[in-house]
Amino acid sequence: MQSKPPVFRDEKLQQEFDENGFVKFKLFDAQQIERIHNFYLEHQDEHETIIEKKKFHATNETSNAELIAKADSFIKELMMEEVNKHFRDYKVIAANYLIKQPDIKSELGPHQDLRFVDEEKYYSLNIWIATEATNKHNGCLRFIKGSHLWSDTIRPLPSYPWKYRNAEQLLTENFTDVTTDIGECVVLNHACIHSSYPNLSEKIRVAAIMAIIPQDAEILHYFLPDGNPENEVEKYTMTLQDFITLKVGQRPDSAVLVDKFKYDFSAANIEMIKAKLNLLNSNTTNSDILYGKFKRKLSSLFGISG
Repeated sequence: MQSKPPVFRDEKLQQEFDENGFVKFKLFDAQQIERIHNFYLEHQDEHETIIEKKKFHATNETSNAELIAKADSFIKELMMEEVNKHFRDYKVIAANYLIKQPDIKSELGPHQDLRFVDEEKYYSLNIWIATEATNKHNGCLRFIKGSHLWSDTIRPLPSYPWKYRNAEQLLTENFTDVTTDIGECVVLNHACIHSSYPNLSEKIRVAAIMAIIPQDAEILHYFLPDGNPENEVEKYTMTLQDFITLKVGQRPDSAVLVDKFKYDFSAANIEMIKAKLNLLNSNTTNSDILYGKFKRKLSSLFGISG
């Protein structure tokens, strides 16, 4: 497998991210988290115009261009100073709020995020941070460790037949829960399979995300028109502004179309998935468990959680 350019300054974080497809660590202090939450409160009504239709949604799904631009600018400005302490040789794509309503329908099932780069050469990632501690009760994240390495997949908008659609129950049974304390972020590879529990608390769970890619990577966008029996995918090169103005379910307004190609969206072989999951589970030995406990004790001293 071709080595992909690192973006973490800390080699141990980079290694954990490369192996698992995600990593968490302390990024912000309580005051910075409060600022993130307060911005949401100032624009709560604008954010919640679609909550009757979607119990989990992102800012850009509101189709409110002014709100999308404001949230993008605010999150980037607040995050950049701290992010620069931990990441290098990267560029930012876009930033968003993620709103999880207190409702059983706010669960997010197994999925992979959009594909923003040529994943044979690079990876793209989200820096995700909630404005309160997260746990199973209020909708923490869950991951299939190492699933970003399973196969190369095209993940276009507005929708597509997901490669692992025939194994969602199997995946659900093998997730690793990732809870967070105030100020901890989760950095996830967009190709890593993940989900989140429904928010069963009594209040909205707010998170902010910022997507970044390696500095040398070209920003890409894949679009699959609805009602396309040939599964012909359109590939665009994008600017940062193209993402801010991208309308849900529509082609980019001014991005450059660089390719069209037919893609096989056939479901993955279920036995292959079982074999991958069996290998994952067999790697969790007693020594791994003991090491994990030891690592967590050390991590608490340095403000980093495993």
